Amino acid sequence: MAWQLHYTSVAAGPTGRAGFQFVAETPGLPEGLRSRVAPLLTYRPPPGAPLAPTEREASRFPVALTYDLLGSHRVLTRCVHLGRDYSGRHGNFLGHALVVSPGELTGLRPVELWRAPFWKDSPETALPELTEIVPGGTADPESLGEWLAGQGDGGYARLGFLLETTVRALTRGHGRLVLVAGDVEEIVRWITVISYSLPQAVALGLSFATYSADPAAASQIIVGTTPDVWLPSDLDAEVVDLTRPAAGSGTGRLARTVVDRWRRMDMAALDGMAELGRTDPEAAAALVAFCDGDVTVTRAEQLDAARLLEAGLPAWVWRALEGAAGRMEYELAAAASATGPPDTADRCAARCVALALRDPELPLPAVRLRAATRRALEPRVRDALGGAESLTGLAAVALLAVEAGLAVPGRDLERRAAALVRAGAGDLRRAAGRMPYGWRGRLVEGALAGLETAPEEVRARLLTDEVCDLLAPADLTRAPRTGAAVLNRLVRRGALGRIDATERLVRLAPEPGRDTVLREIWAGPPTPAECGALAERLGASAGVSPVLAELPGRAFLSGGPREETARLARLVTSTAPAGSAELVVVVAEISGAVRPGDLAGPLERLLDARETAGPELRGAVAKAVLGVLDARGPEFRAKVVMTASRRAAAWLVDLWLRRVRSREEQARLLEVTVRLRLGGAGSERLDAWARGSPLGSVRARFAHDPDLLRGYEELVRPRTALWERLRPRLVWKRE
Repeated sequence: MAWQLHYTSVAAGPTGRAGFQFVAETPGLPEGLRSRVAPLLTYRPPPGAPLAPTEREASRFPVALTYDLLGSHRVLTRCVHLGRDYSGRHGNFLGHALVVSPGELTGLRPVELWRAPFWKDSPETALPELTEIVPGGTADPESLGEWLAGQGDGGYARLGFLLETTVRALTRGHGRLVLVAGDVEEIVRWITVISYSLPQAVALGLSFATYSADPAAASQIIVGTTPDVWLPSDLDAEVVDLTRPAAGSGTGRLARTVVDRWRRMDMAALDGMAELGRTDPEAAAALVAFCDGDVTVTRAEQLDAARLLEAGLPAWVWRALEGAAGRMEYELAAAASATGPPDTADRCAARCVALALRDPELPLPAVRLRAATRRALEPRVRDALGGAESLTGLAAVALLAVEAGLAVPGRDLERRAAALVRAGAGDLRRAAGRMPYGWRGRLVEGALAGLETAPEEVRARLLTDEVCDLLAPADLTRAPRTGAAVLNRLVRRGALGRIDATERLVRLAPEPGRDTVLREIWAGPPTPAECGALAERLGASAGVSPVLAELPGRAFLSGGPREETARLARLVTSTAPAGSAELVVVVAEISGAVRPGDLAGPLERLLDARETAGPELRGAVAKAVLGVLDARGPEFRAKVVMTASRRAAAWLVDLWLRRVRSREEQARLLEVTVRLRLGGAGSERLDAWARGSPLGSVRARFAHDPDLLRGYEELVRPRTALWERLRPRLVWKRE
């Protein structure tokens, strides 16, 4: 509904009184509107106008078209000078008001009613209801564009400043713009250009007055006036003298974008901005500029533009955004992927994923990428893995790629993990916790490779208990130095038994660190049971390390149960007959020998094996052999010497001679000596010992065996004869 009112000075109005008053109105005018419109109907000629103008002069006075927001209504007023009133006084005018609801102006900008056909230049007594509001003959956008182009760069600079000032006043709720020109048509053109530069919904909120003799008191955002009007120095408004050259000034996104469109006469873009910017013209301008390829659009502006997408966009904007996806910041890309049509959503979601690969803290879009799009992003995954600056960052990239449905190149993952570990960058345990299922193994493999070639201080720092637990299940054979350190740490804190650790250590490449760790692990005495378990597990592999070769001998020295030692000997015999293990086997064979001749071969092998054994083990073996032979008696011992090789016989004789302590041992060894002589295998060393030893009363020991007694007598006869020769002399000397 649109209502009209006429206001002027008459001799007798509808109420019969004289003076300025409403003389006509559309029937049905809502109560209270008349009194609210009255203050808007005022007019004073410019100060330089004639006091008593002629009719022709009065017709040249500027027309004051104002537009104001009046609660839920919009009011346009047009005031024109009428010259003298009914009493002959100068200063009468006609105020024509149009009161409408916002819906009545749909598709129009208020300034387009500048020359509307319904405006009157003289008062009427009856005003019909307007069924249609038809705009006047104001300049169309194309004509205004040509007019701006004619003013050159100065005109465009002025437009940018005027638009920036206007938008600032609209968005901040304060501030005004005063346009000064001698021709009101000039002011109208600028107001029209500004109105066309704004979305129609925004232009409906732009109040203006094409002319006011008192701009300081005017309430509109844009106010026009003439050069002869006095303006106070403290006027809270931007004053632009349109009669002077334009001065440049900084402008915002909206102003710059609009001016650029006017320069290019891109009216479609202006219409598009108008369509987009109903609530936020600056954001709309940023969005249009971005779609147009303007690289100066900032991230903050893209964020503002992203909020516009929720309300929907024209098809041309979605198409433009699809092509510009590669330039989007995350916020705009995420908004477009969530609200755009399928093609645009896919492209913008891909942009989100690409940005998230650089910064894994960014969330993934909800849109599922198409297969072709995922394949196209795979090089980005490789780049992101290669650019990861820490192990946790590497894990984050892998996790994001998996969640986005992208293929993760395992070799690239391993290579980067190795490089980062080698440089000591990152927390391996934390990174493994963030790795997606199925990819932790590749991270561990890469970490092992990096640890293997890392400086010793880096490896020592990174191999914490938690990291060792993480690496323990991996194939450590690819990193023997690191593997040895890991297994050693696990054993030291009781997380792995030394048998299990040894089994894994022998699979590592033979390098110095492995044997060092084996020696540390087996620093405590091994038991026969442990050595037997190792023999069963390792087989011939037990011979790969000299440390392991010593274990059976060390177990033998530990004095474990005889049954376990024998079992160990049998196991070692069948698996790894070398080193100290051979000594243990030989001792076991000697212990179990039934006939003296059965010891010949074992004794020979024992002498060969003991060449590589340490003094402690050699002494223990000798003691064990002596114990076995002592338990068998002198006859058995003598037969062993007779059946053994000369080297073995000499070794046994040497052992016996060095071991003789007690009289009983002397007697047994003397019997061995006698039996050897009877068997034709006498030992010169034993014979010499027997003849030089204090014999005492040993004859009775051999009385039960005539052969032994005869042999004994033959052995000691030279000594007896000597005694018989020397005894008289000794007796003579004693006397």
